Amino acid sequence: MLIKTLFTKALFLVTVTVFASSSFAQISNGRYIITNQLSGKALDVTNSSQDDGANIIQWTYLGNPNQQWDVTNLGNGYYSIRAAHSGKSVDVFEWNSNDGAGARQWTWLNGENQHWAIDNVGNNTFAITSRFSAKALEVFEFNTADGGDIRLWTYWGGASQQWRFDPVSTGGGNNGSITGATCNSTGSTSVSSTIRVTSGTYDGGCRTFNPTSALGDGGQSESQQPAFRVENGATLRNVIIGNNGVDGIHVYSGGTLDNIRWTNVGEDAMTIKSSGTVNVRNISGYNGEDKFFQVNAASTLNVSNCVVDNMGKFLRQNGGTTFRAIVNVDRCQISNMNEGIFRSDSPNSEARITNSRLRNAGSICIGNWASCTSSGITNY
Repeated sequence: MLIKTLFTKALFLVTVTVFASSSFAQISNGRYIITNQLSGKALDVTNSSQDDGANIIQWTYLGNPNQQWDVTNLGNGYYSIRAAHSGKSVDVFEWNSNDGAGARQWTWLNGENQHWAIDNVGNNTFAITSRFSAKALEVFEFNTADGGDIRLWTYWGGASQQWRFDPVSTGGGNNGSITGATCNSTGSTSVSSTIRVTSGTYDGGCRTFNPTSALGDGGQSESQQPAFRVENGATLRNVIIGNNGVDGIHVYSGGTLDNIRWTNVGEDAMTIKSSGTVNVRNISGYNGEDKFFQVNAASTLNVSNCVVDNMGKFLRQNGGTTFRAIVNVDRCQISNMNEGIFRSDSPNSEARITNSRLRNAGSICIGNWASCTSSGITNY
């Protein structure tokens, strides 16, 4: 495949354009979704990693902050491009100037391997070229699948080297608005034993799932069972959990929740039971006495487009624990929290909330955090 790639690119080298760093300063400072023209997939930091050296890949856009990028004009013809979830820069890894060099995230050091020319190449697409190596970001070997690697290569003008920059406020499928879940019930189903989603996608078809007393009574007993158990990166979508919320949804080893509504939260809406990355988007939840999210294991939780009202608190890391949890919340409307939004006892955990609306939500940061920040907050 590499030989084929080299041959194909050689055919285009006669049309190579070397972009001057002063050309086409058409990108304004802001937060963007950066999408590849060939694959239609978004630039992404793998597994929402916070680490220096984390790989940069492409993935279907899910609205998560590891797929959003803060672009800043440096005033010298170049830009910095930093991941919204980590604040770390797109970096030519290990100062490699060769074709095929890796693109990773790294703490911003203002090095030339973190300076990028962003040049208009027509049709509202842009080439992203390293100041250090003069090579362009591309989807390696024309990969159109989720997880395709992002590398650097001499610019040759193909769609794999062309990128769209869509402001987060106008991208991501819902025009940046906060809508929460959109399901209207299509019918109801009784649930007397936990529904396990062990792989792939479980689509509830916007039915209302009503847990019976066999799972619990929707009170504060820790012994209640969940209505759903999501495992090993599986996806649960298009579900309404009825008035007896029992212990909501448990997630083991990562997963995705999409378009879920909790009518009446029981013990907790969702609990992370073992380590992994959990992506939660397009959700609504109402009327819980204690936590909405409970985090019981070292993990990364990304939440976007949520509406949560009338809870004890929005999120709690398991009391007295010191494992590292990373929490990113973007475009949420949170109201009527008895205590506040984020609570932790861990000096190793981090939380941030951005572009959100709060009303009677209490303190944003409670307890001991390594970092707990907010930006773009509107009180309504």
